[in-house]
Amino acid sequence: MDLRGRGPAFLEFWRERHLCSLTTVRPDGTAHVVPVGVTLEPAVGLARVITMRGSRKVALVAARGAFDPTGPSAEPGPRSAETDPEGIGIDSELSVIVNGGAGVDGPPRRRGGARVAVCQIDGGRWSTLEGLAVVRDEPAAVAEAERRYAERYRTPRVNPQRVVLEISVTRVLGTL
Repeated sequence: MDLRGRGPAFLEFWRERHLCSLTTVRPDGTAHVVPVGVTLEPAVGLARVITMRGSRKVALVAARGAFDPTGPSAEPGPRSAETDPEGIGIDSELSVIVNGGAGVDGPPRRRGGARVAVCQIDGGRWSTLEGLAVVRDEPAAVAEAERRYAERYRTPRVNPQRVVLEISVTRVLGTL
């Protein structure tokens, strides 16, 4: 989805420095909402969130079908109450990290993905991007996400456990 046609006010709003929220869905259907920094690549309709491999948001996205059968991925480890205490379908080490299957110059190929929403608000201006998220851990994908994050927010600290949630935008809501 090319978002450049949404107009200059929309594009500028997604370049301004605003804290956002990411909403994922828990196994029981309730919302898991956390503050995040989001970057947007309007030409390809791709939003990115950098985060840690062991975060709850990564676990929820990985457990909700964020797998690309056309690209390489790890198989999940054995599951038990000890390794998967919340019953979300992945082991505690999050061995299921997904390779989206494309280089940093285009959106990854996707089969499925977790339904998520990112939202930012500034007074009466707000914008929500809904879409399908996958987890990517390839160095090029992480480096591109870090570069974009540094442009919008600040240079992120070094984190060897960093991964990227890549969201293919499917719907836009808001006042812009």
